[in-house]
Amino acid sequence: MQDHPPAHALLEQLAAWLAGDLRGKVPREERFGVLVAANVAAIVSREIGPDAPSAEAERERMARLLELAGEDAAVGSPRDALVRAAAAIRAGRLDDHWAEAIGVLRASVRDKLAVANPGYADFEESWP
Repeated sequence: MQDHPPAHALLEQLAAWLAGDLRGKVPREERFGVLVAANVAAIVSREIGPDAPSAEAERERMARLLELAGEDAAVGSPRDALVRAAAAIRAGRLDDHWAEAIGVLRASVRDKLAVANPGYADFEESWP
């Protein structure tokens, strides 16, 4: 284990190097692959970085949706909670709590976008 720099910082620098310095030096037909690799490194850097959204926050959001649906909110993993919340939405068990459910889901999507594409952080919501 190294003291410095942390893994997320190394990946961030790798992404910058791939997208910047290396991209112009590879043949044109291979540049897309370099950009994909840069994007992967940048996403992983954000996923493991100190400001990464927490899995616990996601689990709590999905537990809130399950509570609104009248289901047991004691869930295992965030993924399990997401699957159960999605089933509750499809079954119409959140229809009477739609406004709050939308707010919870928007918070979840914002966290996911912060990792996948932070440029969407300032998007404007036009749908109520």
